Amino acid sequence: MFGLYYRIWVDAIVSERSKKIEKRNWKLFSLISISLLQGINLFTFFYWMKAAVNRNLPLFMPVGIFNAKPLNGFISVVITFVIPFVILNYLVIFSNNQYERLMDEYPNQNGRLYRKYVLYSTGLFIVPIIIKKLFF
Repeated sequence: MFGLYYRIWVDAIVSERSKKIEKRNWKLFSLISISLLQGINLFTFFYWMKAAVNRNLPLFMPVGIFNAKPLNGFISVVITFVIPFVILNYLVIFSNNQYERLMDEYPNQNGRLYRKYVLYSTGLFIVPIIIKKLFF
């Protein structure tokens, strides 16, 4: 069940490790990038569900901590779409150096699978927005 998830992670780790910039921060960069992509996927799913149900459903958990609305909006988006995936991915991939076992178990594809995941995730996010702007 987690085969594709683990293969994408192994490919992302290999891709981040191979970059010559900031070799020691590859864990942080891979964790943040995959978590952001998963957050985009969740947002896209919520967006499609909102369109299918045709109701005024909130897309994120509203927060009212600060007086500035943009800051509250940013915090609510981060809490809804990024933080849960950062925690989940850290626990599944990086705790107790699980990534080392995964690197031995799953072959890498030299970043191709990771790039496909990035393109599909951003494409699924952008296409509905373009369709809405053009036709509605």
